[in-house]
Amino acid sequence: MFRVQKTLLAEYEEIYEPVLVENPFTLVDTRGIGLRQYHVALTSSRIIFGCDNFYKHGQRDSVASSYGNCLDPEIECFELVSLIPLQLIRFNFYRYLDRCLMMVSVNHQLQLTSPLSQERPMILEFGGHVYKTHFWRTWRERVSTIRLMQPLYSQITGHSPFSSTDVMVDDEETVALVHKAPRTPSVISRCQAEC
Repeated sequence: MFRVQKTLLAEYEEIYEPVLVENPFTLVDTRGIGLRQYHVALTSSRIIFGCDNFYKHGQRDSVASSYGNCLDPEIECFELVSLIPLQLIRFNFYRYLDRCLMMVSVNHQLQLTSPLSQERPMILEFGGHVYKTHFWRTWRERVSTIRLMQPLYSQITGHSPFSSTDVMVDDEETVALVHKAPRTPSVISRCQAEC
């Protein structure tokens, strides 16, 4: 599962940093149509994008030359494609129907050069059918923790990790039994109780 961390340890020791959280994402457009699959990781200072390149060790028509090169099979065709410092970006987390989404955009409060300032936001849908809500919450918590612990990154998100969207109330029928108020005992009932 930790493909980015394994790749950092195997091929990029000089820039290695412990990964706080990582999981697969699908880059989607504004209509929700998938464009590309990424494996995204968050460290304390950057966000890292990786993806599979099945022709990394050979050409399309030839047999891959990576057999027997002692690489972990999970990362032999995996490569890092982008490392972005956290001070340049902003995260937004939201849900749409049953989809858990994260939008990564360039922080417009910074005075950036024109290619970066005109970048469109990346909308990433959390992968995994069963645990996507868990990963969505985990990413929100990690980003908020970085925001609180490191003042340099206070702009990365403006949302609390514990918003009202996290509270999902199940429809539960509750029945309350209301009893009549007790009457004061009558003279007859007092006599019957004493006898």
